[in-house]
Amino acid sequence: MPDADSPGKLLTVLCGIFLAMLAVMFLFEMAKQMFDPDMAIWESHTLTIVFTSIVALVIAYFPLRSSYREHRKTAEALRLRQETEEKLHSTEAQYRSFVESVEDSIYTVDKNCRYLLINKRHLERQGLFVQEYAGRTYAGFHSPAETRVFEAQVRQVIGSKRPVQAEYAQNGKYFLRNLYPVTDPGSGSVIAVTVISSDITGHKKAEESLALANKKLHLLSGITRHDMRNQLQTLTTYLDLSKASLSDPERTAEFIGKEQKIADTLAQQISFAKDYEDLGVQAPVWQNVSSRVKTVAARLPVRDITIDCGDPSLEIFADPLLETVFYNLIDNALRYGGPGMTAIRISCRNDERGVVILCEDNGAGIPLKNKEMIFSRGFGKNTGLGLFLVREILSLTGIGIAETGTEGSGAQFEITVPAGAYRFVPEQQS
Repeated sequence: MPDADSPGKLLTVLCGIFLAMLAVMFLFEMAKQMFDPDMAIWESHTLTIVFTSIVALVIAYFPLRSSYREHRKTAEALRLRQETEEKLHSTEAQYRSFVESVEDSIYTVDKNCRYLLINKRHLERQGLFVQEYAGRTYAGFHSPAETRVFEAQVRQVIGSKRPVQAEYAQNGKYFLRNLYPVTDPGSGSVIAVTVISSDITGHKKAEESLALANKKLHLLSGITRHDMRNQLQTLTTYLDLSKASLSDPERTAEFIGKEQKIADTLAQQISFAKDYEDLGVQAPVWQNVSSRVKTVAARLPVRDITIDCGDPSLEIFADPLLETVFYNLIDNALRYGGPGMTAIRISCRNDERGVVILCEDNGAGIPLKNKEMIFSRGFGKNTGLGLFLVREILSLTGIGIAETGTEGSGAQFEITVPAGAYRFVPEQQS
């Protein structure tokens, strides 16, 4: 169909043709009167009509042909435009289908970080509806610190016209954010930024597990290669001394006693290596603290020392090696509490950090200068591995431990369990 101006153009053409025909008829009539005044009226009119029609057809042919060609061009352009719009609608539908089907968060913001497009996955992740995002900016849904980081990344994309990739943490999860420039086809300037945010928590946990495994292997290697070698060298020395002192039974017995201690130390180091090898291998589970303490107490030479196993309803989410934690804490108390120690007590209290489990005794206590060093590998009179292993086991589930007792009044270990990693289950009292 012709465009909106075609009727006006056609009317103009017809008016022009009509006026031209009138002029031709007037001139033709004047010419006949001059050359043949006696011509009959019907002959005159017939000649005028025939001549005028021929002239009108000649005059109308060219503008009508031009109008027809213009009409054809307009119709073709309209057809192409309709086809293009249909393709665009199809492409947009496919793009929207893709955006809504992926598991990643996808959204587009303008230069002012105002949302232009948001897929359902991102809405679900934020717990919001489309209406709540309309006309809003990134700052309306995120903290000032998060907003500053995001705005800086958007400015970087706009300035460089190149994608930007960055990791960030949110609500205990890890995400990988990719920002891509959206350019104006005409000017080539960046008019918006499309963001694709992927949940990489699983990948980060795998990386952490790998890092932990490498760390464990490195430490185990150090223990087996260094500590055990030193113990074996010392054992070899005492064996040589024992051979040389066979004529002195008392001295030989002294050397044999030291050799036995070295053998015990080697056995403990091997046991530690086995425990450390198992660290983090199995998934954390809910465990009853009081039950674990009772199991440990039955395996240790507690003598006449009283052990209070604590609240029987308290459970914590920890590595399956939690029993090793209480074994080492109670074993240390029995070893270093001194002859005046009469009781070991497990209790708990709530504070702003979560729940704090106390493992305390009324023995000799720990000097102030050693309160942090006791958790270092190799520190102590025995193997120096017990409390180091304790901290490693607890740290796997975000549990901390510190010694807060007073020297002379007994040792006190505070195990801080964060919110979500403890619970009280009265029906499972034991």
